[in-house]
Amino acid sequence: MESALIVPNAVILETRQLWWNIDAPFAKILFYFLILVSTGILIHGVYKKILIITAGKFPKGENRFSDVWNRLVYVFTYAFLHKKTSQKKTPGLAHAGVFIGFMTLWIVTNIVGFQDHSPIYFFQGSFYKLVSFAAELGGLFLFLGITIFALRRYLFTSKKLDNTQRDWIQPVFLLSLVVTGFMVEGLRIAATPADESYAFIGNALAQVFQFMTDADLRGAHVTLWWTHALLTCAFIALIPYSKFIHIFMAPLSMFFHSKRARGQLYTPFRLSDMLEAEEKGLEINEEDFNAGVFEYKDFSWKTLLDSEACTACGRCHVVCPAQNTDKPLSPKHLFLDIKKLSQSHVSGFSNKSAEHEEHSPSLYEFINPDVLWSCTSCNACVEECPVLIEHVDTIIDMRRGLLAMNQAPANLQSTLKNVRTKSNPWGLAPSDREKWVDTLKSEYDMDLKVLSRTEAEFEYLYWVGSPGSYDTRNIEVSKANARLFEAAGLSFAILGNEEKSSGDIARRAGDEAMFQEIVMENIEIFKAFGVKKIITQCPHVYNTFKNEYTEFGLEDVEIYHHTEILAKLIQESRLIPKNSVDISVTYHDPCYLGRYNRVFNPPRFILESIPGLQLKSIVNEREKSTCCGGGGAQIWYEMPGSHINVMRFEELNEHKPDKVSVACPYCSIMVDSATKTAFPGTHIPEIEDVAVTLAASVF
Repeated sequence: MESALIVPNAVILETRQLWWNIDAPFAKILFYFLILVSTGILIHGVYKKILIITAGKFPKGENRFSDVWNRLVYVFTYAFLHKKTSQKKTPGLAHAGVFIGFMTLWIVTNIVGFQDHSPIYFFQGSFYKLVSFAAELGGLFLFLGITIFALRRYLFTSKKLDNTQRDWIQPVFLLSLVVTGFMVEGLRIAATPADESYAFIGNALAQVFQFMTDADLRGAHVTLWWTHALLTCAFIALIPYSKFIHIFMAPLSMFFHSKRARGQLYTPFRLSDMLEAEEKGLEINEEDFNAGVFEYKDFSWKTLLDSEACTACGRCHVVCPAQNTDKPLSPKHLFLDIKKLSQSHVSGFSNKSAEHEEHSPSLYEFINPDVLWSCTSCNACVEECPVLIEHVDTIIDMRRGLLAMNQAPANLQSTLKNVRTKSNPWGLAPSDREKWVDTLKSEYDMDLKVLSRTEAEFEYLYWVGSPGSYDTRNIEVSKANARLFEAAGLSFAILGNEEKSSGDIARRAGDEAMFQEIVMENIEIFKAFGVKKIITQCPHVYNTFKNEYTEFGLEDVEIYHHTEILAKLIQESRLIPKNSVDISVTYHDPCYLGRYNRVFNPPRFILESIPGLQLKSIVNEREKSTCCGGGGAQIWYEMPGSHINVMRFEELNEHKPDKVSVACPYCSIMVDSATKTAFPGTHIPEIEDVAVTLAASVF
């Protein structure tokens, strides 16, 4: 493709004049002046973006500059190798075409520019032909990629692409650059005697232009050359003011990605630090212990960077269970709204007057609180995002602010009160946690070790959880687990009435202080009883203990989900599924077990080990599993729109299985609830935990 850059007039071997037909004395000066101006606009725009991003908080305890080498590997993997982008075939190929084409043309332009200022003439012979051929391929890839994007956006429209923010600018600019570049090249080849077959597109266009006179060729060439040059300059200047900015921001978002575990939320303060300061009589700065987003400056700088990196591709939008059930939340639009809010604050960086502050828009004028309360924290948006935006962290941080301002749903506030006063979300008596143990004794003549009443040694603490202690359906899971552990000879004990909430509900709802209070109390209990291994049947507890308690002092304690232990016991032949269970089953991957912690195989191994059982695959499973609707404390309240659990039940019921297998108490409650609201005549499978199904085969 013809470049708008430079070279001497001499022709050595196979080459070309870089300034052919652009012979006005002022041409170089004018061109480089335009490049300088456009680069200045680019730098000014990027500087304003830096001001926007650095206006956010720099959270203490989060070092996003650590482990530089691995962060660079991340950028290479996700930005250059398109690890996430390539997962969607058509847009992935289109983006790869644009990326490869753009990078190729950028490199070629730099080669040409370097030649123009080099005392050694190297742009000739085989090297010239190779560079010319590469430029043709680059231009072709770019053209095809942009064409596919334009067709998807404007002809074959998709739910995730809503054509906002002047999206036409990007494809029009890039297509104009490619087309004018090829035409300039074709006109030059047509007007010169050289045979440039290696420049296959330019050479083909030259044949089309053969009908034109030499004067017409030269006149059209110079006009299009300057058009191409002006488009190039405009493109450079436009980068910070369009989605082209993701050229810079997306790699930065990838580089500064969180190194925390998938299921570990950002910790805004340490309650233990406050208590320690109080004990020592030290002065406490309350601002150090504030949590949440109340106004623009309370966003973390990473959130503001993420909003600039977002290209509105809509992949998060499509997989969001809230969006798919007509709730207010769209992860894409949330970050686009944060970006809009950023733009409204740009002038404030240079105008700090009281008048500006008075008219500066409120955060929640832009973002409806219902948007934030609609999130199930399922992490599907984060899983899908090709530039590694951290949607859930931002949403939970904003919930912290809303909760502090008493803007949480009434049902949720009641639930949090129950957790605080009764250590369970239903507000039931803590002394009733052991009632299921009495049932186990009467039905199966089993005595469980309760740590407060025994000094017997144990290997595992079986954390039953609130649903496993109070909810009728999940009590059956607790009993099945206890029987299976006993039959396998597992040494285990329970806390009984001394068991508390894990704090997951409090943290995901935004009550960070209560979460940390619960954590400190539970860790002390674990230390008091010498707990070294924990089994839990709730993925939310599993995730919280495994990924979040360690930050607060839980050390050298192994955390297991009950499916991991049961699968291990089967592998070791300590449990033998012998009774045939002749049913068909679909399995629902819980978000906090599967997508967050990548525990996909143990539940499936258990089910596949049961004689007669047929495990059927469904479309949305493993890391693509659809949320049941109960995560992020949503089981305790419901936002407007249709029910997420009904949507998920319909997916699980696709093959009309005899049973839907679950491995989470909240999933069990939510999916079972969906069966009660199904249309008359709908096939209704039984909802059953993996442990209960296994027990039917073992005993």
